[in-house]
Amino acid sequence: MGRVPRIAAALAFSLLVPMTTAGCSRFFGCAPQPAEDITESDLAGVYTSPEGGRIELGEDGRYSTSNLPGANEEGTWTLDLDSESTEDLRLEDLQLWISGSRGKPWLYRFDGDPDNCDLIEFHRAR
Repeated sequence: MGRVPRIAAALAFSLLVPMTTAGCSRFFGCAPQPAEDITESDLAGVYTSPEGGRIELGEDGRYSTSNLPGANEEGTWTLDLDSESTEDLRLEDLQLWISGSRGKPWLYRFDGDPDNCDLIEFHRAR
């Protein structure tokens, strides 16, 4: 097999391999990447969703939530922008992604299949 057919075969195979949730959502343009230099301090604050969910992220790594199915009411959160295949932010067992800018970040999670781009958005309240 020559060089061109090998490259074509590798490319075809890579398109058949399922992408991860975050990679897929960003690949299809559901939401843009967060600012590369966003920090915990940039994210600290209160975020709300139109559905009534509330997330408060503290600069100390603690969080509290209300009306957020699947999340503990309080605990610790972590930021991981280096991983291209998983979430950007984790509230213990709950995965969230970040979009927007350093000055105006917003969070989201998926409502159902990530391929459908149905997002539950949390925008900064204060």
